[in-house]
Amino acid sequence: MSIIVKALNEEKHIAACLESALQEVQGVDAEVILVDSLSTDRTVEIARGLPVRVVQFVSSSDRNCGAALQLGYQYARGDYIYVLDGDMTLVPGFIRAAMDYLDGHPDVAGVGGKLVDSQVLNLADKLRVAYYDTLSEEQDVAVLGGGGLYRRVAIEQVGYLANRWLPAFEEAELGARLLAKRWRLVRLPRPAVTHSGHNENSYQLLMRLWRIGRIEASGTLLRAAFGRDWSRQALRACWFVFAAPVIYLAVLLLTGIGVRLGAPPVPTLLASLLATWGGAWALLAWRKKEGREALLSLLAWHLYTAGALRGFVRRVRDPGEPIAARVLK
Repeated sequence: MSIIVKALNEEKHIAACLESALQEVQGVDAEVILVDSLSTDRTVEIARGLPVRVVQFVSSSDRNCGAALQLGYQYARGDYIYVLDGDMTLVPGFIRAAMDYLDGHPDVAGVGGKLVDSQVLNLADKLRVAYYDTLSEEQDVAVLGGGGLYRRVAIEQVGYLANRWLPAFEEAELGARLLAKRWRLVRLPRPAVTHSGHNENSYQLLMRLWRIGRIEASGTLLRAAFGRDWSRQALRACWFVFAAPVIYLAVLLLTGIGVRLGAPPVPTLLASLLATWGGAWALLAWRKKEGREALLSLLAWHLYTAGALRGFVRRVRDPGEPIAARVLK
């Protein structure tokens, strides 16, 4: 089997991550591959001191989340492939449990477990924690966010591990392609990895995703899925990009009704905007029990829609195109 670890400037976590992977594959015919996205800290230096293969992008223009996984896949030789982030550590025993599950369920392409956050600082962290708290039995899922163990023959059937042009949502795109070919993805109710994450609040997270372009990934995914047999699964994965347009369709509808009834256009438009935004905020605040988080969700909807438009207009390129790399160890 192969464990692919993707990392960028993870000197604080990479030793623990790689050591947990090496511990998990003791006694198994396996390899651990670190894919380094041109780190400027000691990530590579630390990795070189461990019995792992280290590969690195040649060009910074190639690096992103999807490309990192696909680059690791270019070198992977295992019949099973586990994907892992450099700020995660594997929980002892999960790899063996995942392999046993795949051996016993030939219709399952990939299996994951619970992601355990070591710190909860933003809305994304809270949503993950809430989801995994409800996971008490194995579930069929559409995506193995947070990593999982995949069957190589399933990956080969759908062509590639990850779309090298996707800055995010690479696991959602993989899940969409696998489900379209009638494979299953399963999440087990047991811890798989612990996760450190970034020290940032919800607003800082949103701004970082916007700044580095990851927020455009949903549009790139939808463009790549257009006309494919997995387009329906892709639409389900990217539902949030349609939330802001629905708000403004409601604004137009209310404005049209008001004008039809004889109300002046501009005041009616402003009133419709206020009512629609206020209603959406009130509903979110009721669901989240937090007004500030509701406002951040509204902001996120708008940013993701804007990002999706930018990503959608980009030219579609071959997702499995070879990636230039150098082997450092």
